[in-house]
Amino acid sequence: MFKGGKTMQKLFVTSKSCWRSYTLRIVCALALLGVLAVLVIRTPGSAAFANTVDWPTFLGSNTRTGFNGAETVINPSTAHNLKKHWSRAITAAISSEPIVANGMLYWGSWNGNEHASSLTDGHDIWNVNLGTSVVPCDQKQFGVTGASTIATVTIGGVQTKVDFVAGGNSNFYALNANTGAVIWHTPLGATNSFLFGSPAVFNGSVYIGIASLGDCPLVQGKLFKLQATTGKIQHTFNVVPSGCLGGALWGSPAIDSATNIIYFGTGNGGSCSTTETMTEAVIALHTSDLSLVGSWQIPKAQESKDGDFGSTPTFFRATIKGVQHNMLGLINKNGIYYALDRADISAGPLWHVRLAAPSSGKINNISSSTWNNTTLYAVGAQTTINGTTCVGSLRALNPASGAFLWQDCLNKLPLDPAITVPGLVVVGFGNTFNVDNASNGKVLFTFQDTNTNSKFQGAATIVNGVLYQGNNDGMLYAFGM
Repeated sequence: MFKGGKTMQKLFVTSKSCWRSYTLRIVCALALLGVLAVLVIRTPGSAAFANTVDWPTFLGSNTRTGFNGAETVINPSTAHNLKKHWSRAITAAISSEPIVANGMLYWGSWNGNEHASSLTDGHDIWNVNLGTSVVPCDQKQFGVTGASTIATVTIGGVQTKVDFVAGGNSNFYALNANTGAVIWHTPLGATNSFLFGSPAVFNGSVYIGIASLGDCPLVQGKLFKLQATTGKIQHTFNVVPSGCLGGALWGSPAIDSATNIIYFGTGNGGSCSTTETMTEAVIALHTSDLSLVGSWQIPKAQESKDGDFGSTPTFFRATIKGVQHNMLGLINKNGIYYALDRADISAGPLWHVRLAAPSSGKINNISSSTWNNTTLYAVGAQTTINGTTCVGSLRALNPASGAFLWQDCLNKLPLDPAITVPGLVVVGFGNTFNVDNASNGKVLFTFQDTNTNSKFQGAATIVNGVLYQGNNDGMLYAFGM
C-alpha cells in the first residue's frame, strides 16, 4: 500500500465518531480533504511532490544561469538513489538540451526532427522535420542542434503556446507547441549558413544568431530580431562589415530584462581581419533595435587558433572591493574564462582565469557555466590539477575573483554546459555524466552510456524530480527516484 493508505484506512475506521456533533463533522471533513489532497499529489510513481515548474528555454531562462532553484526532489541527500526511469533510442545524434514545458518534453535531433514527447515514457506526441544541412568539407549532416524555447504568443487574437526552434536548413520556425504545425518560418541564411544556437524570446520578439557550418566556408555572423507572431525580420546586427566574413554566433544570446540589453559571444575573424573589431568578442546590444551598446575583443596575446566564443554568457552577481556588480561570464576556446560587468562591457574583464589549455582548433572549451546564486561552476578541457593531467575539469569559482573553491579532474572531454539545482551540479564528459555535491565536488551519482564512443554534448535538465539528458549516440534518458 502506498503512503497515505494507512491514514485513509484509519480515517474510515474511526469515521463513525465524526457524526457525533456538527463541529466534529466539520473537522473530519477538513481532515478528509487534506488526505485526499495528499493522495492526489503523492500518487505512485509520481516524480515530484510539489507544484510543477517549467524549463522553457536553454539553461532555464534568458539569464542562462542553468539553475533550477525550485527543485527539491533531487538533492544532496537523494542523488545517490537516482535510477533510470526510461530511455529512448533514435538513429540520430541529440545535442539539444531537453525543454520541459506545456506538459511535454521538447528536443531536437540531427536528422532534422523537432520532437514533443511524453514526460512519462518518452514516446513522441508529435515530431516534424525541419530540414538538414551537410558540411561541404566532411559531409557531416546537421539537423536540429539547439534547444527550443516554448512561449505563449497571441496569434490571431488567440493565446497560443509556440515552440520557437532553429531548423537544420537555415530557416527559423514557430511551431504550434501542442501539434507541431508550422505557424511560420523565416529563411535566415544561405545553404552554407547554420543556426546552431537557441533562441531568446523577449517582449514579443525572438532573437537568434547565425554561424557557418564548421567554417567551411566562413559566413558573415549576424544576430536577428524577429517578430514572434509573424517571423518578420525586425532588425539585423552584422558582426563584421558587409562584404566581410567571420564573427559567427553559434552560442545563444542572454538578455538582461532590467536594462533591455542582449549579450552574446562571437567567433573568429575572416576576410577583413584588420577591420573586424567584434570577432572573438563579447557584444552588448539594445534589444529594441540591435544598436550597439558596447563590445570587448580578446587581446592579441590571448588569441588562439579558431578562437571562438562557442559558449553562452552566464549572468551572475559579485561583490568586488565592496561594490556589487551584475556580471556575465563565459569561456573562450583559448581556455580562459572571462568575467565582465554587464554595465560596461567595453571596459573588459574584471577578472579572468585559465581553465584549460587552448583548443588548437578542436571543438572544446565551449561549455557554458552555471550560477546557483552563490557560486559559479565552469567546465574546461585539458588541464592539470594537483600534478595530474586531466582531459577536462569541473571547477567551482569564487564569483568575485575566479579563484578555485574546488576542482574535479575529468577523464573524458566535457562538451555540454553544466547545470545546477540546490546543492548539486551536473556535468557530462564523454559517455558519462556526474551529479556532484555543489559544496565540495564529491560525486554522488554517475552514469555511463554503454557505448564508449558516445558523447553527452547537450546540457542536462533537472525539473520536477526528473533528470533528462540526450547524447550524440541518439539516446534520450530520464532519471529519477
